[in-house]
Amino acid sequence: MNNAQLAIKFSNEKYCTRKDVVEAMKTPLIDSIWNTVLEYRSNFSVVLPLKHMNNTAYSVCLTPTMVEHVNSVERKLMRIMAEYTKIGGLAEKNVFRVKSYVTILHCVANRYGLKLEDAVIENIVNGNVSTLSPELMILNRYYQCLLEIENQPDTKINDDSLSKLYSLLMGTSELNQYYRTQEVDNSFSKVLIGKLYLGVPVSTIEQNMDQLYSFIENSHVSMFIKALSSFYFIYYVKPFETYTEEIAGLTLKRVLAYNDIGGVASMLDFEDLVSNKDELENVIIESQKTYDLTYVIDYVLKKTEPMLDGVLNNIVSAQKEVIHSEIYQPEETNILNKTPSVNKSDEESFKNINGRIENQVQQNSTSKIDYSQSIAISNLPTGLSEEDATRLENHLMELNPNLSHGQAYFYARHCTLGMNYTISQYKKTLGCAYETARSSMDHLVYLGYYRKELLKNKYIYTPVKKG
Repeated sequence: MNNAQLAIKFSNEKYCTRKDVVEAMKTPLIDSIWNTVLEYRSNFSVVLPLKHMNNTAYSVCLTPTMVEHVNSVERKLMRIMAEYTKIGGLAEKNVFRVKSYVTILHCVANRYGLKLEDAVIENIVNGNVSTLSPELMILNRYYQCLLEIENQPDTKINDDSLSKLYSLLMGTSELNQYYRTQEVDNSFSKVLIGKLYLGVPVSTIEQNMDQLYSFIENSHVSMFIKALSSFYFIYYVKPFETYTEEIAGLTLKRVLAYNDIGGVASMLDFEDLVSNKDELENVIIESQKTYDLTYVIDYVLKKTEPMLDGVLNNIVSAQKEVIHSEIYQPEETNILNKTPSVNKSDEESFKNINGRIENQVQQNSTSKIDYSQSIAISNLPTGLSEEDATRLENHLMELNPNLSHGQAYFYARHCTLGMNYTISQYKKTLGCAYETARSSMDHLVYLGYYRKELLKNKYIYTPVKKG
């Protein structure tokens, strides 16, 4: 092969380092070949508005092969988002969510040297943390970060959103300090070849982070390149005293969530990237030395594609698992141990409820509600008896099969227009785990029964006028 052919081979077939080329050619005398490689790559180089502290701009090399791989990953990300959105039943979503978060938290646990059974991690995901030992609380704090990304995917990425993640990891609502105030001792890295330089000088952290926020908001590179560049840059800047790896991974997810992937980005196992820390840091070192982030991107692409295939399979598996359980489990009774069926006497009682509603509407409005077409919960009179509420609960389930018994039970008793309800109320009423209550209330929002708003530090749910 001539040098031009070798340049294509060492850039397209595999994105090689200079060391890789030396090994492939079995000689250290490769200056001519390497210069041809760099010249070839310059045709596909995209300069990023992210700079090393010596003011050299980072770049990515979008060779035809690299573009093909990036496009493939982004198509899979969009498909995951679409498939997750299409899941109609809350049960299927919960099965997928729990399995995804258990896998992720296992990765985090391994990073801290914690070997745990699935059941322990499932308790964290389900909100059962009262008996959690102190050394395991980091897993709950990390899980809270994941929930923050899942529930607030459209949050703009800036100082506020990053400090929220950091404060969750620290387990405090108030940070005494924000960015790192201590210089990182890189003397060990400086004297040994091939060691990672981690952490810019304290005086430059803020300007570097402003660079990053501007890049995330304004750059036109594809979302995956943007997410991985952000991952690298957090790792390089080391903005906080602790949790650099955690913040880097969470920022990657935050960027994907903000760029069209939505809350499901929190459930993708990018935490596995640091399972082999030495391997990851080797490619980060190469990007630092060459100012070429393609080495990091190429490494993560190879890790990501099989992971995303597994996620797509898990979505299908979750749906099958729920269908199987519904087929083979006996019919369950509702929360009051009554069957949800409505007999003729129930129908007559419900007609009485409907008549009471219409009488009140006629007293306060000229409009009339046709209850056979919509539920006018906004006009529900206060003081319904438990028997009437039960009739209403059953009717709601007939009208909307996507409602679970618990959701219909709670809503039938908490649907007064102008009132505000909380996740804690649902938890107390149904006697369920906090995470189940949160998921149920959010599902009711998704179905249009409540409007969700943030009031100070908690979410409130306000009934939406129906009909």
